[in-house]
Amino acid sequence: MTLISVILLAHNEAGTILQEIAALHDAVISRLPERELIIAEDGSSDGTRARIESVQEKYNLKIVGAAERLGYATAVRNAVAAANGDFIFLCDGGGKHDPADFWKLYARRDDADLIAGLRTDRSDPGYRSWLTSALNLFVRHFFDVSGYDTDSGMRLYNRRVVNEVLTAPLHFRGFISTEIAVRALKRGLRYLEVPVSYRRGRTSRGLPLRTMPRAVLRLLADSWALRRELARLSDDTDQNQSPQRH
Repeated sequence: MTLISVILLAHNEAGTILQEIAALHDAVISRLPERELIIAEDGSSDGTRARIESVQEKYNLKIVGAAERLGYATAVRNAVAAANGDFIFLCDGGGKHDPADFWKLYARRDDADLIAGLRTDRSDPGYRSWLTSALNLFVRHFFDVSGYDTDSGMRLYNRRVVNEVLTAPLHFRGFISTEIAVRALKRGLRYLEVPVSYRRGRTSRGLPLRTMPRAVLRLLADSWALRRELARLSDDTDQNQSPQRH
């Protein structure tokens, strides 16, 4: 029987975390015969962890994270490392996603190695929608890959993605989902996007407007580093596959 690891990522979600866990349990966990529910709590300062711990036994939760904030990329990698499932479903906290959309991704699990939720009918601030469009336009041209929502906060990985991509050192300090998608595509893994709903509030705790310039500069630096690495790997592969002269 297939084990599914369901991961909810949380940072400073004290006001909604209990409702989110309950909704995820009712919509997904209760309907899966073999599953584990992991909460990746990334150094919240508003009492989020205490609220998660208050329902840990009720929902049989596995809690990962640290008292200090490690950052989104590290939180994702630590959570995936703690997961035992054949498939790993990750969902950002904050009430942005409908847990029931899990089934849209899961229904296509045999069609791709990495399935991302293509965020539609967005209600977040205009600059966030613009950022998503600009990011994906940049990614498609800079790395010559497909993908219209590579940094989606809802995605499903199979073990091939985990073993071939997430066990290697990564460059991106933010937008880690984008790097995972790019690496997967460059390795020839199957990538698919499935439309999902998306509801973000008027503010972003993960990437507030004031930190945007620094995030963009980091993205550019990290992207150059990743492209150089991918080019070296491609050159090494070509050399190994070229006929040997005698």
